Amino acid sequence: MVNDSEETMSPENRAQMVAHFAAGIAHDLNNELTLILNHLEQPDTRRAKLSSHRCAQLASSLLAFCRSETLDLEKTNVPRYLAALASELPVAPGVRIDIQFEDVLPDILSAPFALRRVLANLVSNACDAMRGSGRILFYAAPGVIEVRDSGPGIPSEDLERIFKPFYTTKPRGTGLGLAIVRDLMRLQKGSVSARSELGKGTVFALRFLTFPVPFHRKGHA
Repeated sequence: MVNDSEETMSPENRAQMVAHFAAGIAHDLNNELTLILNHLEQPDTRRAKLSSHRCAQLASSLLAFCRSETLDLEKTNVPRYLAALASELPVAPGVRIDIQFEDVLPDILSAPFALRRVLANLVSNACDAMRGSGRILFYAAPGVIEVRDSGPGIPSEDLERIFKPFYTTKPRGTGLGLAIVRDLMRLQKGSVSARSELGKGTVFALRFLTFPVPFHRKGHA
């Protein structure tokens, strides 16, 4: 298993990574602004306000990413969140997204819009790995969301480097997607790790603080 170990980065590489992240934010902002215009023409002020709120969240996430600040976290119901997201994410016709979770799950602390970018990135990577045909499973356990695919797996020599900025095995890849996933998880006070088996698939495990946050008295484990 490979963890998202700390990575030192030159100012130039950090600037490129921020630019890549900003481009994704700009794309999402454009989509939300289009929705606002459509809602105002309806008119549907409630949905227009929701889209305006998401625009503000996107702008805040970009500022936090640039400054390496922690995002504002909120209580998130995992089964409900995953069910809604799975129905929205674009996947190839031959790809199926399933959801499985343990019976009792605490809420997690997350920034839902940042979590969406994390999961969308992992799903996109899984679709690429499976070449448009296969199964993606969202598996949830207390404080953990796993994204499992049925792809060919990642060789161990590549698995050790996948979270490093600008490392990619794709001909046209930027090598920034998983590095941004790592940083977005850190901004949510979480972490990401990966394990893979050739011929069987890859699993990305996202770990979060849970709500209520466990309280430990000083001097006790």
